[in-house]
Amino acid sequence: MNAQDIENLEQSILLGGADLSKLRKSAPLKTAEDIRRDWLLERIGKFTASEFHRLTTAPTKEVLPVGAITYTTEKAVEVLTEFIDDGGYVSDAMQWGLDNEVKAIVEFEKRTGFAVTRTGTRQEFIAMGDSIGGTPDGLIGNQSGVEVKCPKSVTHFKYLAINNGDDLKRIAQEYYWQVQGLMMIAGCSHWYFISYDPRYKKDSDKLHSVLINANEEDQEFLIKRLKQAMELKGELLASRGADSRATLSQASTLKLLKIGRTKLWKLRKENKFPEPINQNPLQWRLSDIEEFAIDLSTKH
Repeated sequence: MNAQDIENLEQSILLGGADLSKLRKSAPLKTAEDIRRDWLLERIGKFTASEFHRLTTAPTKEVLPVGAITYTTEKAVEVLTEFIDDGGYVSDAMQWGLDNEVKAIVEFEKRTGFAVTRTGTRQEFIAMGDSIGGTPDGLIGNQSGVEVKCPKSVTHFKYLAINNGDDLKRIAQEYYWQVQGLMMIAGCSHWYFISYDPRYKKDSDKLHSVLINANEEDQEFLIKRLKQAMELKGELLASRGADSRATLSQASTLKLLKIGRTKLWKLRKENKFPEPINQNPLQWRLSDIEEFAIDLSTKH
């Protein structure tokens, strides 16, 4: 219940009683383990921004390179197997990052004056279609976001030399593709890469933030590889007779794309929508709709 709800409730009581039917039910509190499990479940079978770099090796190749095929196979296997949460292994370096990520964002807010939301346990997985997504470390309004790293001091020293997207691509390629992917998914034109190490003596060296702009050419390449990976994943699942989502009804298509019937009708009338594989009832091939979802998201 927010402040406005409380004020409305108090006014209602003063006027003779509250309409309890309008009050939202409180969601049960979740533990850190619950949040982690939900996060893992949401990512099953999906290509996620933190691993997009595995699709972008050997850029001159027209077909998926070996590493990308391995990654795609892993995503198919996730769909085919039971999810077992073994608790996960957290190294000292990983724990350091978890402990300092929010501190880094607070320091970033102090230096820039920006308000960063959806951080820490409030982070949200943003899906694009049914097979792609990413979890920003934080969002700045609807225009931008942040990707935070709290690395070893030697690694942080390398990151201090990053001043733009080209530097990030050269020094930490995996994070470059993660940031480009998050911008693509969230529909943003820029993002902030942040490296934080409070062990440095000089305050100016403790936090380093860089504005990274969207690179249209690289995002088009990433989209191409994602489409190839989704096609291969579909083939791998079909070979096991396990892809029950190979087709989508009209209702499922509208839900996945987050559009209404009127919008769908307009797109079809303008020949801007994939052709259905069945007219009555309307059904579309999942892979066609997922490709359309990527194209739709990148145009906004």
